[in-house]
Amino acid sequence: MSQRSVSLYPPEFGEAPLSQAFREAWIEWREVWDGVAGLSNPGNEQIERMAEATILVVRRLWRSAFASVGASSSSQVKAMVYAFVALVDERLLFDAWPGRSAWQPRPLEIRLYGSRNAGERLPRAIHKLLKERAPASRDLANVYLQCLILGFYGGLRSDRGRALHARWRHALFTFAWQREPAVNGAMSSLARPSRAAPLRLPMRRVLPDGMRLGLAICGLLVVLSTVGHWMWSDIQSELTPLMHLITMDDGGSPVE
Repeated sequence: MSQRSVSLYPPEFGEAPLSQAFREAWIEWREVWDGVAGLSNPGNEQIERMAEATILVVRRLWRSAFASVGASSSSQVKAMVYAFVALVDERLLFDAWPGRSAWQPRPLEIRLYGSRNAGERLPRAIHKLLKERAPASRDLANVYLQCLILGFYGGLRSDRGRALHARWRHALFTFAWQREPAVNGAMSSLARPSRAAPLRLPMRRVLPDGMRLGLAICGLLVVLSTVGHWMWSDIQSELTPLMHLITMDDGGSPVE
């Protein structure tokens, strides 16, 4: 497992081969999409090349996930791959990019499954998973969580559907991660997949309380000593003329 996987899915999460395969496939596909979305007016040839590259990403996703979990979890691999296809189509059909109109007649689901009902089918699958909450489906729950965070809505685009979308994100996280989501924690990490390893800041060393108190007292003494020296120098400069007069008085008047 890569360093990126270890940092995103800590040991307490358990094994997450589906989540990791999904995440890496999404990163790979975004590079494909960004290359076409950057064109001012992509033609049918560019759109078809993007479709072919996307299908290759899906096939690699299937192979890598199946190799990780084996035949015993093939149904979860199929569900994960379908969720990936649904997410890709969601972004290509609803995001503003130059090739959106050209993608609408033949989205990825039609090319791979011959159907066009992911907007209803995937929400039903999420509802079923949350209703059953089988312990062995936590990894798949995290895949569905990534789908929702990365922009899949499907048939949940109404106000009521968006409220349900928010509740499902929370429910999927608490089930997959076995804890409540933390602000700026794993939820935000899932929303920003990147090839770069996460930035690790050096650990700050904290001094013991006694040492910090001792350093504070020493610093205060240095400040007081400096201020006292400056005040004494100032006073001494003011007294110098008076000391000269006192000396003259003690020795008598100067000879006229």
